Amino acid sequence: MAEFTRRAFFQAAAGGAAAAAAQSERPSRPNVLLLMSDQHRWDAFGFTGNQAIRTPNFDRLAAGGTRFTECWAQHPVCMPSRASIFTGRYPSVHGVRTNGVPLPRSETTLARVFAENGYRTGGAGKFHFIPHYPYGSPLPTMDTYPGPYYGFQEFHIGEDGRSGEQWEWIEKNYPEYHRKPDHEIPLRLHNTWWAASHTIDFIRRCVRRREPFFAFCSFVDPHHPYDPPPPYRDMYREEDMPRPIGREGEHEGKPPYVARLVKNYRRWCERVLYHRTQYYGEVTFIDDSIGRILKALDDLGVRDDTLIVYLPDHGDLLGDHHLFFKGQQHYRECANLTMLVNWPGKVKAGKVVDGFVQEIDVFPTIAELARLPRTPGVQGRSQAEVLTTDSTSTGYDSILIEHAIHGETAPGVPQPDVPDCYTVRTKEWRMTYYPSLGTGELYDLEKDPQELYNRWADPKLEAVRRKMKNLLLDRVLAARDPLPVRIKRY
Repeated sequence: MAEFTRRAFFQAAAGGAAAAAAQSERPSRPNVLLLMSDQHRWDAFGFTGNQAIRTPNFDRLAAGGTRFTECWAQHPVCMPSRASIFTGRYPSVHGVRTNGVPLPRSETTLARVFAENGYRTGGAGKFHFIPHYPYGSPLPTMDTYPGPYYGFQEFHIGEDGRSGEQWEWIEKNYPEYHRKPDHEIPLRLHNTWWAASHTIDFIRRCVRRREPFFAFCSFVDPHHPYDPPPPYRDMYREEDMPRPIGREGEHEGKPPYVARLVKNYRRWCERVLYHRTQYYGEVTFIDDSIGRILKALDDLGVRDDTLIVYLPDHGDLLGDHHLFFKGQQHYRECANLTMLVNWPGKVKAGKVVDGFVQEIDVFPTIAELARLPRTPGVQGRSQAEVLTTDSTSTGYDSILIEHAIHGETAPGVPQPDVPDCYTVRTKEWRMTYYPSLGTGELYDLEKDPQELYNRWADPKLEAVRRKMKNLLLDRVLAARDPLPVRIKRY
């Protein structure tokens, strides 16, 4: 018998779905717009209660749709996180264990599923499915890459670090700005404007041709080095910025690499309020650019027919806990994602869901709302029922964050200089375990919601520590790859 492949399973399911659709009338499938920003904290929005920041378009999406307050990254670093969002699978399964590991072409992406079901797929901005270091490296373009790029029939890549089509375009057409920092280039050349413009152009062409679309607009910002162009550069004042979370001595007893990070970020922390003004400026630039896309949808008359999903790939510590950026520090500011889902008349408006969800749920949720056939191997859980009914049951009592980053490396590529770790989080406790060190972190989230006091070594919490380690073991073992498909009893 010929090998039963994942593609064969998908094609058989798609054929059955098409036959069923032919026999009965069904509502037309929605257009889909997936918005993403990079390193965007959960609290850097007006609708989360932040009085200092201006995000009217994000606020409008939140008010008109459903927002999830407890969505968590499976691995709060760019490449593993994006791979999990687009495959619906854990990092230990899709294989992108850390930055620098390309997403295997054998993985089925959300874009590919839409393309195989009659949608036009297009993306612009930061993809980061393959490494872009050293910065400035050539990346695939539609002129150089044959066939769809991870399922995208159209793609325009503009990564951070001056990599990709955007920077080649600037070098060719505006050479006087090619080496300039972001705050010295015109708005219309900036990645944020560029990604939104390509997205608008793609949507217009799809609407004109009456093709349903899956559009991905992914902004590099508010990723460091936090340098928005005017007028966003001078939009916020340091005295209005929220002060960082932290306390002296909070990292005592943690693995040595944490102290090294604190030392490395000392100069960043000395100017933390200034960096926050620039970060907020980048967020507002993104918000205004999303406003441009929303206006285009309205002008084209397809807003009500478009499912919009927003989430970042991960957060940014931004000076909290004396740290910056992202990585193994699985604090809320780093790993908690604000997720918005908006579809007028279909998704509940103004609903706030506080139950746990994971970023791997994005794939099956969008697919179910768009009435696509089930894709084998997806590990996330569809939240379509939560979005369209009064239900608040997301199906999770805990979340799992993987950070097992060590493995084979190419010649000349160093191993990461930080240990592997895994995190499991419930409403009451967060535990992070370092398997190679036999130690960890334990936080009482009811008494210490800011995660300032590591209780790992507290003898009074031995029973809690044992319970959380058992839960972590269960979650890690349950995250194994469900593929290949079992096709016979034996």
